[in-house]
Amino acid sequence: MKKLLFTLAVIYFACNITVAQNASTYFPASTGYKWYYKNIPLDSNNVPQQNLARYRVDSFAVVADYKGLLASTVRKKDNLLTLTQNTPYNDTSRYNFQTTNGWSYVSLAAFADTIPLPGLIGFILSLQNWYNVFRFAQTVNSEYTIVSKDTTIAIDTISLPIRIKLKAKRLNDEVVPTVNGNFNSRKFVVTYGLYLRVLIFEYPIIERPDTTWISDGKWMVKEVIPSVSIDLSTIGIPISIPIPGNIYELTNPPIGIRNISSEVPAEYSLFQNYPNPFNPATTIKFQISKTGITTLKVFDMTGKEVSNLLNKSLQPGTYEVNFNAGGLTSGVYFYRLKSGDFTETKKLSVIK
Repeated sequence: MKKLLFTLAVIYFACNITVAQNASTYFPASTGYKWYYKNIPLDSNNVPQQNLARYRVDSFAVVADYKGLLASTVRKKDNLLTLTQNTPYNDTSRYNFQTTNGWSYVSLAAFADTIPLPGLIGFILSLQNWYNVFRFAQTVNSEYTIVSKDTTIAIDTISLPIRIKLKAKRLNDEVVPTVNGNFNSRKFVVTYGLYLRVLIFEYPIIERPDTTWISDGKWMVKEVIPSVSIDLSTIGIPISIPIPGNIYELTNPPIGIRNISSEVPAEYSLFQNYPNPFNPATTIKFQISKTGITTLKVFDMTGKEVSNLLNKSLQPGTYEVNFNAGGLTSGVYFYRLKSGDFTETKKLSVIK
């Protein structure tokens, strides 16, 4: 009987260890990783407007201290007409990983700008901070509060007790189909809410439940931000303000750099991509013999840069970068490696 109980206990803890996977394993292992998303607007009834779709490019830029925690920093540029549109990054997300928890630096500036109530913007902005948002070991379907703060605002002679609350729930895991295959994903719903407090009750002025699917080693593979309305009738103002939503889904395989050997090469080398010709993805291999800033860019026949695959300091070694030409037309392109005093360019062919 004791052996049976011991065996059951071992199985139980082994299962829990599997479920309670470290949060850091869901995020790419090294900087240089890129995601390409299709941004599909939602109308007021949350019907996707495919004809108005745009694109978003995210880039894992750096790991550095930010506001007291070590942050994996992701730069973003959204509302692009094409994936190759050359425009600066205009937004940033930051993540920190502690055991089975994924912390996020929650910036509420955009949320504050949508709420036209006097005295509230400063209070909302004061809540910007690190929060334990993605709890991978959380029991499925059990809700948890991320942050909840109360304040009072004055409209004319009326004082209104207001609550701002972020809450979340981990739902059942799902398989998310993408252009890069099917991914087993953890699913979270994070709700941003502004409420009128009456005794022990909360009456929503706005509630926005954002749904995110997170896959092992790839982070976010899909996100749905629904269209909602700010209902000011709750506080006696007969106004409803629509806030449009979006669906973000992978439209091309993410780009990542892989260190396939740490042995110091005798010299710099840029190899021919393989396969070539290709459609839509190929691999570019190169060797670095000294530590230094390394760039790998792709140009069209006119010399215009169409993709910036790499721009970071690398240690000596042999590397591979995956290049996806899903946003390019058929034709001949050039890829150029620069590191220290070394520069080399080779030709590749996209055939569709």
